[in-house]
Amino acid sequence: MNIKNDNEIIEPDVCQKSNFIGYTYCPLKLTFKECIEETVKNYQSETGDKDFRYYVPSGCSTEDPYDDIWKSQNIEQLPEVIASVGFGDFFRKEFVERFIHKGYFKAVPQPEIHSSFSAAGLVDPNGWYTIYSVFPLVILIDKKKLGKLPEPKRWSDLLSPVYKNNIIIGASHGEFHEDLFLYMYKDYGDEGVVKISNNIKSGCHASQMAKLAGTNSNEGAAIYVIPWMFAKACPRHEATKVIWPEDGALVTPLYLLVKEIAYEKYKPIVECITGYDYGQKSAHNYFPVMNAQVDNRLPEGAVFKWLGWDYIRSHSIHQRMEYVMNIFKEVWSGKFEDREMLL
Repeated sequence: MNIKNDNEIIEPDVCQKSNFIGYTYCPLKLTFKECIEETVKNYQSETGDKDFRYYVPSGCSTEDPYDDIWKSQNIEQLPEVIASVGFGDFFRKEFVERFIHKGYFKAVPQPEIHSSFSAAGLVDPNGWYTIYSVFPLVILIDKKKLGKLPEPKRWSDLLSPVYKNNIIIGASHGEFHEDLFLYMYKDYGDEGVVKISNNIKSGCHASQMAKLAGTNSNEGAAIYVIPWMFAKACPRHEATKVIWPEDGALVTPLYLLVKEIAYEKYKPIVECITGYDYGQKSAHNYFPVMNAQVDNRLPEGAVFKWLGWDYIRSHSIHQRMEYVMNIFKEVWSGKFEDREMLL
């Protein structure tokens, strides 16, 4: 049974039989799915491989039949090609030790890459993960609410107490996003996480931030930590300003894991994702891609701030996420008791 949309019945062992699973961020899901489906159609027509099976969700909140795929014990249970995002399950220590370190997956050749990606160190030096794009976080300010406060220029500026209760960050389904705290912890330790936590007013979906910024709503704030694409979507240009921090937009990765033995066979699927056509559509939606043939339309002098492969590999990222979120939650709960966590 081919897995081509979210409405088909999913067999219990479908994960063992699929050759490709593909995840991307919600704003790109439909475009991603269309590109994959067209590529698969051509691939099957040219190769006669009618047994190729894949799963690419198109919805943003559908139940995921592959939620526990990272727990597989045997490499044969995993798809030959995996596309995923962020620091999720495929960065878990157990998965990395079981499959990544053993060399089952190999980074694929890519076209010439943008210098902004190589300068940030986004290319995996061990040749396991293939990052092909990033999801940048920037700063959006509400000029009126900022008033006489200084404009933040770097991420460290957001730790200043002058911004207390004046920053809104990403959250969804009742949970705050971890990425900002993870980066702050790497650079500034516990103290940095506490300081940024004291400055956070609330969290909401980035689309809601774009609606709030520059309005008179009391729900808004002076500063928003927001994905670049949503910052660009804010319609009140005169009342707001997008700041690409001097030390770089914080990025989360969009990446591939490709079994070394399967690359040649499924090369068309891989090249669909890393190639020009899909890359151009990604960049048009403010998801910069590695492919240097694509114009990412970055601001002049824009750089990326990457967590770093050495840091990722010397720590359990999921343990770090849990640790920093516990710090944040302690500060956050304390604010509602009219007290502030002090160092």
